[in-house]
Amino acid sequence: MGIEGNFKQISAPLLEIAKQDLYVLDLYLHAKEALETAALEYLPSYLKKKGIDCNLDAVIAEEEWRIGRLDIDSDWHAIHYLLTENTSSWEECQIPSIVVRKEENNRLLINAVMGGTSIEGTTGSFKDFGPVKYLVPSETQQISEALLQISEKEFANRYEEACILNPDVYRTLWDKEVDDYWYRFNCILEYYKIAIKETRGMLLYLGCFYGSDFMWEIQE
Repeated sequence: MGIEGNFKQISAPLLEIAKQDLYVLDLYLHAKEALETAALEYLPSYLKKKGIDCNLDAVIAEEEWRIGRLDIDSDWHAIHYLLTENTSSWEECQIPSIVVRKEENNRLLINAVMGGTSIEGTTGSFKDFGPVKYLVPSETQQISEALLQISEKEFANRYEEACILNPDVYRTLWDKEVDDYWYRFNCILEYYKIAIKETRGMLLYLGCFYGSDFMWEIQE
């Protein structure tokens, strides 16, 4: 156990609202509770009161709120390093590009775990570990296409190099074998593939949401 990394797909209409209204964002991050307590039923009147104009049918569609989140447990920082060669903390990560090709060795660097734009107001008291970050649908597509280009052999090479360099990441990199990280990588890859198939964006965030949200697991 430890600080957990989470991914959650989100429809474009709902993302536009969640970016600007922290109540809606919090409701979506606790979607299971929102449905069980009927909080979603009151969302239309809340949005009307706030003067938020939107495609209401798309925003409150129950199937969208039932999208499961992907939890990669405490491996988020190690996976981030293996994909980007970057050791920044969650709060400090300022990589300018979602996907870039490294000139020295033609290696793809993919900011799939800690990338995106921070949502204003989500650092500090909003969640235990902030900020919440987001990717728009075009960015999820760019990341998904890049992830598909990483072979198991290349991933293993990245892991071997990382063990030699001993980067300063959350939890020691070699706490787990390369196969464990490869499994996590494939979970992330499949989750992004679903996101682009459904033309969704992505929320990236830290923290424990057991029991308050729906879960997604890779289909073996």
